[in-house]
Amino acid sequence: MRGAFLICAAAVCLRAQEPKVKTVLDMSEFIQDWKISKQFTLDVANAMPAEFYNFKPSPDEMTFGEQIVHIAGSSVYRFHQITKLEPPFALRENLPTDKQSAVKMLEQSFDYVLTALPQITPEELRRTFHTNWKGRPDPDGRAMIMNMFVHVAHHRAQCEVYLRVKGIKPPEYTF
Repeated sequence: MRGAFLICAAAVCLRAQEPKVKTVLDMSEFIQDWKISKQFTLDVANAMPAEFYNFKPSPDEMTFGEQIVHIAGSSVYRFHQITKLEPPFALRENLPTDKQSAVKMLEQSFDYVLTALPQITPEELRRTFHTNWKGRPDPDGRAMIMNMFVHVAHHRAQCEVYLRVKGIKPPEYTF
């Protein structure tokens, strides 16, 4: 009886030491999700007429064009921080927010991310980066790329609300 107990206890201990899941998705699945996000985000950006790219629903908000440029610039900034790959446009303040410029930057940013993702090394995924994120000021590369995916979704959703405020039906959700 005691032997059976010890075997069961050992099995429980061994089971408790199994490693936690290292990733929810593998890189090829994550790249596919970024491709879907690219198309959906471009659809949202293109749904807003050019004359409304300076629209914002309240004084405290970014304009629609600023939202699109923010998505593009922040994605390039963080993936450049991780990989050091040459960015497709200058990372600076006051980027143009007209529709033509903003959509071009958005497309370039997604192409940049989709080029960078398969090149990210295990060392870059483990490296710690200092950010100004309140909930996670020192994420590793793995957390950075996941948080950037969520960041894109957050600002794209805000853009969908801007479309609705203007009486424009947003593109159908594609995920």
